[in-house]
Amino acid sequence: MAIPTDRRRPFAVQPSLRGELSRLFYYLGLSLRKAGMRNRAMASWVESVRLEKRGVVRRKLLRATNAYGMARQPLPGADDQQAFYGVHLARYIRSKQSHRLGTRAEIDMIAELIDEYWERLSRTVDLDALTCAQKLRLFRETVIVFPFLSVPEALKTEDVAVDFCRGKRLEASDRCVCGSGLPYIVCHGRTPGTDEVLTGKF
Repeated sequence: MAIPTDRRRPFAVQPSLRGELSRLFYYLGLSLRKAGMRNRAMASWVESVRLEKRGVVRRKLLRATNAYGMARQPLPGADDQQAFYGVHLARYIRSKQSHRLGTRAEIDMIAELIDEYWERLSRTVDLDALTCAQKLRLFRETVIVFPFLSVPEALKTEDVAVDFCRGKRLEASDRCVCGSGLPYIVCHGRTPGTDEVLTGKF
């Protein structure tokens, strides 16, 4: 709590304190990963790398991250399913006035609905033939009709990441504009995982 984290004044934090805070985020990430919150662990390691751009944490983060900026899954094809699930669960929660899931029954119903759409999509589209960016675009363009009163078209959001200094759109492999040195898809362009959507992001 004694370590200042204000990024607007980068020289206000002594290098030793930045290193200490970076280590705290690293160990927090290890604890979160052991607790089963793999995507929260990724977010913690991203914060660690933002504080110290080089070192073992950066290498570990890049090894443990998939093409969507999420925690790498052990089974092939599970990364795509995780990204699809994260995109649509976040979309559903954003559409609710409370911005959170309520009962266990609601969670089960939404999970079952997203799984049903995933099965349909994976049967009709050859995902192996698409790049990660094309798959993510396809996931975002897929409209799931959730059980609430709203117009499904209003749920479609097309966030555009732009590097205003260079005057160009950010691609997934471009360096993030926050100065972390990480690829945009691993840093601020990460697709949120289920544990982050349900409990919040860093």
